Amino acid sequence: MSDSTVGGIPQAGSARTLTQRRRVYTTWNWYFLIELACVIAVDLAFSRAPLGQRLISALLLALPCLFFVRSILGRIYEREPAAQREPVSKTGLRGWIFALAVVVCTLLASWMDRTAILAQIYVIPALFIAFSYLPALGIVAAMNCGFAVQALAGLRVIGSDLGDSLVMFAITVVFSAMIGESFDVLARTNARNQRLLDQLERQQETIRRLSRQEGALAERERVAREMHDTIAQSLASILALSRAVRAEMDTDGDQADRHLGMIGELAKSSLDDTRRMIADSEPADLEGKDLAAAIRRTAGKAAERSGLSVECTVREPLPILGRRREVAILRIAQEALANTIKHAQASRVRLDLGVETGKTGRRLTLTVSDDGCGFDPGQARRQAAARPGHGYGLEDMRQRAAESGGRLTLDSRPGCGTELGVVFELTPRREVEHAGKGVS
Repeated sequence: MSDSTVGGIPQAGSARTLTQRRRVYTTWNWYFLIELACVIAVDLAFSRAPLGQRLISALLLALPCLFFVRSILGRIYEREPAAQREPVSKTGLRGWIFALAVVVCTLLASWMDRTAILAQIYVIPALFIAFSYLPALGIVAAMNCGFAVQALAGLRVIGSDLGDSLVMFAITVVFSAMIGESFDVLARTNARNQRLLDQLERQQETIRRLSRQEGALAERERVAREMHDTIAQSLASILALSRAVRAEMDTDGDQADRHLGMIGELAKSSLDDTRRMIADSEPADLEGKDLAAAIRRTAGKAAERSGLSVECTVREPLPILGRRREVAILRIAQEALANTIKHAQASRVRLDLGVETGKTGRRLTLTVSDDGCGFDPGQARRQAAARPGHGYGLEDMRQRAAESGGRLTLDSRPGCGTELGVVFELTPRREVEHAGKGVS
């Protein structure tokens, strides 16, 4: 973002860093000091006045310049841009002191050494920086009127021709008016730009704050989904197994021992998932394995814990999907199996993962179907919407699929079982990667 200036001076509240503003401020200081040095050097080198008068003239010219650099330029640098109308003096009383010093010192210096009139080279820009347009032009005109009075008194600037001197003073005022007008328009434009930049910075800060809030909400939702897909399911399984163990303690000790072992495995798995969630790493079933192995392992665990018949088909080779999509597919499969075990009252579940070729091209499909009691998807969505903080199941799977570039389909009716599908369209790039993998 670019910095805004008034008369070339960076304004407070601009987007430029403090170091950059100081650099520009230092540049302006050197600009006026170097101009003063050049005027004094020309005066000392080419003036015909006695050496003592030349030295006093140089000192008089240096006074207003040093006052401007020390007391005016820094205040203008720090001030806020004018909201509507520029004040007459942009630094108040200091500006008027500077104007008085300019007029008095330059007139006295030119009285002793006519070459001192060259000081207007740096005096006029300084006046238009310190004052608004008309007052600055008035001060320039007053100063040149003083030079004209001196010329009428016999102090000539150009040779001995009074007319040439007066014409030169008039031209100086006219050119000051032209340059000052451009300078003033630039200053007002830059002040307006500065206000817009400040407004934009405030809006950006608001956007950053809202983005942080949105990020925090998204992170909380991610953690809630992860907890629902892992810890909550494991705790539900542990609860069901503990009830089974209580019933089996007196009748079937071997079965009770087996279920106790499963409870220990689930507790360990939940602890690992919690640690991975804190570290924001990938699921345990995917760690060091490909997606096909992770899906088979998930199906095997579901069959072991529930006693259902889980038929798992993975048509390999699978395309290269990226870890994010693989995590989404695995979580959707886990959630679909957990919902089937918990709600479907099914005896058989079929899980299928593979690549299909359709009218729109190749696509990866995940299908989980059961022979259970089925349900009404519309009614389930309405019930979930009526229970704030609940209903992560289907909506969670639908959101996971959408975030990974897929879409979820659901076909279920009461008494007719349920089929859940997730489709990921394969881009040509992924097909090329898959083809290259197959060749190797």
